[in-house]
Amino acid sequence: MRPVCVPCTREMACSKTGRVLELLSLATATYQLWSCDEWLCTGCGAVVLSGYGRGPMVDAHADSEGYRKLRAYEAHAGNIVTIEV
Repeated sequence: MRPVCVPCTREMACSKTGRVLELLSLATATYQLWSCDEWLCTGCGAVVLSGYGRGPMVDAHADSEGYRKLRAYEAHAGNIVTIEV
């Protein structure tokens, strides 16, 4: 099911698959990288990320080698959205 933009009363269109959402927990100093899709409202330009998998691609501390490598690759591609939780 596609997301709906409430102000525009339109279904959103999938604008990019395979985006990466980085969740940073300052309290526990842990990081997660989630694969998701980006949806765009063609009316107002609102953007939503949804369609996460069953679990994160990486769930580790910042000093983890796997985390650093995957994050560097995705950041180089301009594919990461970062939020603090």
